[in-house]
Amino acid sequence: MSSSLKDRLVSLGFPSSKAEKFESRKQDSLERLNEIVNRLGQQTSVKAYPNFTIYATGSYARGEASIHSDIDLFFIHENTDGEPVDDPHMKEIRLMSSVIGVVEEDMKFPPPSNDGQFLKIISLSEILEHLGGAEDDYRNHFTARMLLLLESRPVYGEKFYDMAIEKIIDSYMRDYEDHAEDFRPTFLVNDIIRFWKTLCLNYEHRRNQDSEARKIKQKIRNFKLGYSRLLTCMGTVALLSSFNKISKDELIPLCKMSPLERLVTLCEKSSTISEPLESALSRYHWFLEKTELSTEKLEHYFSDRENRVVAFKNAKSFGDDIYEIIRITAEETGTLRYLVV
Repeated sequence: MSSSLKDRLVSLGFPSSKAEKFESRKQDSLERLNEIVNRLGQQTSVKAYPNFTIYATGSYARGEASIHSDIDLFFIHENTDGEPVDDPHMKEIRLMSSVIGVVEEDMKFPPPSNDGQFLKIISLSEILEHLGGAEDDYRNHFTARMLLLLESRPVYGEKFYDMAIEKIIDSYMRDYEDHAEDFRPTFLVNDIIRFWKTLCLNYEHRRNQDSEARKIKQKIRNFKLGYSRLLTCMGTVALLSSFNKISKDELIPLCKMSPLERLVTLCEKSSTISEPLESALSRYHWFLEKTELSTEKLEHYFSDRENRVVAFKNAKSFGDDIYEIIRITAEETGTLRYLVV
């Protein structure tokens, strides 16, 4: 039986009391996700789709949710028989109505983020077809694909979820057969870094708000960007940088880890990052404590300029820790050059 996250952290020298916070948030998140799994499995409109998966992203998928967290869901489908679907629009409306009923009405989650922007079904074949192309961002395939690989957990259709990850990884490893002895996942790493840069650009695009209240919300988004989004993207880059070569059988399990588990796995591989890792984990523990606050209390906290200075100073230090982890790891394996040029 594999060790718990708490046990793995303690074995690396992280304080037991703080490790308990990570473990309890993980278990609480899994418990709520399992309830979604059970409820969605009973919905006729959900079962009407073969070759279909629903996966959670965000704090629940990362195993970091609090009682105030919302739930972000994505939907991927593949029409394998090639036959036109009868009344596809109505079928999708019924599906989304059922999903909203489960998560918002039955389980009392906050409403879907971004006014339900991602409540639509995406075709797996189109994700693969447009990977890296001009329509990748426009159709939200980029976001759906990156979150699937970086921070997701299936809540319906686990078999198809596994297949979707495998097919997408195959696309990133299309040159593997010719380079099996020294294959580096450069294509995937570049896309992860592109995703991180896109998240940063999206934040800058939204900064011009017309009210103080909306500005405070944006500051909170920036705060979370500097912690959870940074860990999701660049923590994964750090782990991938530890491989001189990698196979699909090694890569797929890494995609199914949480971002925090990837950092722990990296430290278990190499003790040279133990110091910046301990610092990063301590700062992330502080971040989780802050995000346990209700929306109202968190906005009140960020309304105070001195609090904002402390919060963003800590976020910068967390980013410094993650950078140091990447630098040490990439220099040891000779992959730093591929991250820069």
